[in-house]
Amino acid sequence: MENNGNFDLSKSIKTLVAENNSQAARLEEYTNIVNSRDKEIEVLHTMLSEANEYRSTMDNQLKELKELRQDISDLQEQVSASVYSVTGRVEKRTYNTVSMEQQLQTLNQEYTFLQSQLADLQTHLLDVNNRNLLLQQQTSRISELESLLTNAEDEIVELKQKGKGYF
Repeated sequence: MENNGNFDLSKSIKTLVAENNSQAARLEEYTNIVNSRDKEIEVLHTMLSEANEYRSTMDNQLKELKELRQDISDLQEQVSASVYSVTGRVEKRTYNTVSMEQQLQTLNQEYTFLQSQLADLQTHLLDVNNRNLLLQQQTSRISELESLLTNAEDEIVELKQKGKGYF
């Protein structure tokens, strides 16, 4: 009978060793996955920083665009409010009006250019927001994998403790 008990104990130990090796392999696999995810998170954090920088740039250009709108509005008011007198100052006022109209035209060109840049930045911001969403999804997946890894580690410890009871 004692041989049968030793045989069962030996068989149980072999099973526990095999399970332990299996769990160790799973642990190594999970460790590699977590390391890979950590690298991905670093890349995504860098992308997020770049997105925030682009957002800041876009905000500054939007502010500049608003200032240009105000300048254009002011110039339009000055042009429409210009009154020409019949005196010798007509030529001087005509020169000032032409100069203001040139400034207005320049500001309109700058405004158009900034609108184009704003549209490009908004498109880029949308892309960055989409990447941010992917980052959040991947972070959730990483958390899930870390939980699995913790469970596997706990299971290994438990199996090791059970294995010590047989010796």
